[in-house]
Amino acid sequence: MKGKIIPLFLIISLAFLLPITVNAYAEQDTYKKIDQYVKQSIDRAHIPGMSILIVNKDEVLFSNTYGNCSSINTPFIIGSMSKSFTAVSIMQLIEQGKVSLDSNISNYLTDCSIGDKITVRQLLNQTSGLGEHQRLSNIKITSSYGTHQYASVNYSLLGEIIERVSGMSYDEYVTEHIFKPLSMDHSAASLNKSMQSGLISGYRNFFGFPIAGAPDYPNKNSWSQVPAGYISSSASDMGKYLQMYLKGGEKVITEESINTVFYSNVLVDASTSYYYGMGWSLTKKYKEPILGHSGLVENYMSNMYILPDSNIGVVILANTNDYLVAGNMFDAMSDSVPLMLLGYSPIEISDSKYLSSHLMLDFVYVTLFLIALFPIFRLKRFKGKLTAYKTSRIMVPIIILHAVYPTILLLLPGFLDSPLWILRYYVPDLFITL
Repeated sequence: MKGKIIPLFLIISLAFLLPITVNAYAEQDTYKKIDQYVKQSIDRAHIPGMSILIVNKDEVLFSNTYGNCSSINTPFIIGSMSKSFTAVSIMQLIEQGKVSLDSNISNYLTDCSIGDKITVRQLLNQTSGLGEHQRLSNIKITSSYGTHQYASVNYSLLGEIIERVSGMSYDEYVTEHIFKPLSMDHSAASLNKSMQSGLISGYRNFFGFPIAGAPDYPNKNSWSQVPAGYISSSASDMGKYLQMYLKGGEKVITEESINTVFYSNVLVDASTSYYYGMGWSLTKKYKEPILGHSGLVENYMSNMYILPDSNIGVVILANTNDYLVAGNMFDAMSDSVPLMLLGYSPIEISDSKYLSSHLMLDFVYVTLFLIALFPIFRLKRFKGKLTAYKTSRIMVPIIILHAVYPTILLLLPGFLDSPLWILRYYVPDLFITL
């Protein structure tokens, strides 16, 4: 009898252990595929340095660094992912009864001329009607009022509310109430602290070549402020931050507040089931929802994701901004990581896309430049025509070449909703050409 019980016990034990072992091997295989895919993709996108981390609520499941990033603790500027920290800070103040979601912001910013027409919730959901390229100094309500219009100035105003209500600077507030409680030792909300933490050099792209340079860290007159886009953090710290959400708030905010920032959202695009909450977007087009937010400043890019059903968080940080080419490649690669975790195939990054796209752009830039030089090469012939013909006969082509053409070049970005000063920061080679 005893001899029969032992094999039966072993069989029962194996029956429980086998699925766990198989799942563990499957997960490791997925992480290996992710690593191989990311390595290949950053080479093809010519990204100088990158850091990636995948966590569940209890542990780090996968992490790696690439290129000139040598440590998972190296901080990057995380761009608009900063907005989620601002949303957390506002929710903390709401929990303390110091701020109300549906109160007008004039209750907190008494000097705001349009504060009685905008609520805190509208700033968080970006339905305030403020324009995409507005600054704190020129805010006004546009025709988009009540619908989603992504505008960093919304979160710049939220940063002002945090400072007025708490009596602390934004840097001091997030340090004391988010970074320290989560032991985020490589995170900062000021340039000096970011540099002291070892901020990795960022790169801008000029005609297909990444060039290192300092970030245009904001001052009071800048388009984007720190609460909207200039926190710095490392992948290791961002892992702790994502785990805070997965653990239900970890005494930083309540689970109810987490549900509010995630799911108290507004529809952005019905065709893709895309929503914007409070510093977080929500996509419902896949077999489980994906929460996330991207970040982009002059020389850094980032993405973070939470798979709430799988209880997994992902963060990806890169130290470059190549807006017209590598930026799209980075987003495709980043989006592929949570998709691979859900069993989908990754988005293939073409081996030739970087080179072919930049060659095409450079051809356009050179063509624009040569057209501008054309009158110099024709100067001798022009003088002859000026002598041979009446001046009025050649005035039309002169006006077209020397007035209409350059005016169109300079105004075209504005017609495409990208003012020249935006190009200066984000597409510097095009700005130089124009």
